[in-house]
Amino acid sequence: MKRLISEVYLNLIAGVIALGILALSAHTLWTDRLNTWQEAETSSRNVLTAIARDLGSDLELLDLSLKGVMEGQRHVEFPHLLPDLQHHVLFDRAASASFVESLVLVDKAGNLIADGGPVIAPRPLNMADSDAFKVHREQSYSGLYVSRPFRSRIRPGDLVIALSRGLYDSSGHFAGVVMGTVPLSNIDKLFSDLSLGHKGAINLFRHDGILLTRHPYDERQVDQSLAGSPHVQRLLQGKAGTFDSLSPIDGVRRIISFERLDRYPLVLTVAVSVDEVLAAWKRKALVLGLVTGVLCSAVLGLTVLFQRELRRRTHAEAKLRRIARTDDLTGLPNRRGFRETFEREWRQAIRSGSSLALLYIDVDYFKSFNDRYGHGRGDEVLGAIARTLGANIRRPRDMAARHGGEEFAVLLPETDLSGAKLIAENIRQAVMAIGLVHEGSPYQVMTVSIGVASARPSCGSVGVALLEAADAALYQAKAAGRNGIRVADASDFSSQVQTPPNAATRNGNLLKQ
Repeated sequence: MKRLISEVYLNLIAGVIALGILALSAHTLWTDRLNTWQEAETSSRNVLTAIARDLGSDLELLDLSLKGVMEGQRHVEFPHLLPDLQHHVLFDRAASASFVESLVLVDKAGNLIADGGPVIAPRPLNMADSDAFKVHREQSYSGLYVSRPFRSRIRPGDLVIALSRGLYDSSGHFAGVVMGTVPLSNIDKLFSDLSLGHKGAINLFRHDGILLTRHPYDERQVDQSLAGSPHVQRLLQGKAGTFDSLSPIDGVRRIISFERLDRYPLVLTVAVSVDEVLAAWKRKALVLGLVTGVLCSAVLGLTVLFQRELRRRTHAEAKLRRIARTDDLTGLPNRRGFRETFEREWRQAIRSGSSLALLYIDVDYFKSFNDRYGHGRGDEVLGAIARTLGANIRRPRDMAARHGGEEFAVLLPETDLSGAKLIAENIRQAVMAIGLVHEGSPYQVMTVSIGVASARPSCGSVGVALLEAADAALYQAKAAGRNGIRVADASDFSSQVQTPPNAATRNGNLLKQ
């Protein structure tokens, strides 16, 4: 039981240590992951702020250019000026954004009447079918409008977007459009120096969910309507923020920081791949996980080794205790083992109120047997008698012991005097039945003398009286001619079983001597 408790405590301690290591590692990894995630969010927001500022500045310059053209066109003297002066009035006062492809003015029929290029005759260009022209003409929209990507008519093949404002006369009738076109490749150049990883992305959405452009630039991915995506809906509903989501464009999970550009119907996003953000953390987690696994395995391994050693020592100690309590010749418990068992059974009899019987057995004429046949044969006789005792006591708690020399003791828990006498007679007859020849005995075979005593101990009693009674009965059996049984007279020792505490202590000490 003690060994089992020790193993339980040992397993508990090992489990606590292993769990502590795991908890510490898990907490470290989780904290490091949160820090890595927060650093990625902060970094993406910083990049977004810088890009939004640069892009907003360029758009503002382009819008100022559009407003400059509108103001010049409204001047009362404008129609009467020469073409080169009209060009100066329209375009010289307007700042031009560096990434603008062209700045044009078209009339209400969509025909080009002026552009920001060299002063030449107007090119045969009509913009009536353009997205921007239709919005201003059909919806009377006078604010800044951003078109969907379309093929440039000035540099065929390039995809561009147009920023435009409508022109209206004093009566409010549509009079034309001033429009600036920006190649998507020029916008992509604004983002080209940024490092967002292999799977990082920068997206520019229109307020209705149209993807205007994307970095890294891929012509196949632009001009998509993603308004139905929950991902894009989240972008369009807020002014700014950061969240993680699967991209509806390529399915990559990213941390997205977004911001709606002031004064423009545009939403800019900077997105970094979650896998790339956590790549270094995952490597660290792998290393720390391996180290943690090794440490936990070492703890468990040492625990197993310690338990094995503990079991070995426990078994060795138990074996030593068993050897110390066992007679080498007969294999029965020795005098020490008998005393321990007797004390335990005496206390149990007190608790249960049951009887406890004791047999003292002495081999008759054993000294003369050794003198006649030798000690080797004498040892064989003792072994045979020990086996006979074991064959005649069958209950688990019954015990036979070698009490010393040629003496044996049999302890019979929960047995009264009549039962003990019956067992004693069976043992006496079984020894005679062995038929061990002993010419030095008047019976010509090996015999035993047995003293029998039984008591029902009570609280405060001691067992030495029972031992002395059985010993006295054995003396009587030997004095009566041996090969017989004598039962202790209850009146001789019943009064001795009930002893005062001081006498109990003296008798108890006597028992242990």
